[in-house]
Amino acid sequence: MDILKKTFGTCFFQHIETYSNEEEALNGKNGTFKEIKISNLRIERTNIIKKENDEQRHQNSNKVEG
Repeated sequence: MDILKKTFGTCFFQHIETYSNEEEALNGKNGTFKEIKISNLRIERTNIIKKENDEQRHQNSNKVEG
């Protein structure tokens, strides 16, 4: 069984790339990643979920049928 932890929230971010000319930048082609800046991070809630994997789900269905 897997335990999933999902955190939900909001933030402001900047995704920065460099380009050799304006046309490539406009089309989003051939860019080079530089950095991501994150600010004003706000965590609103966290969910923890138990998730059965496929083998466990199959075993549980066999128990119900048999």
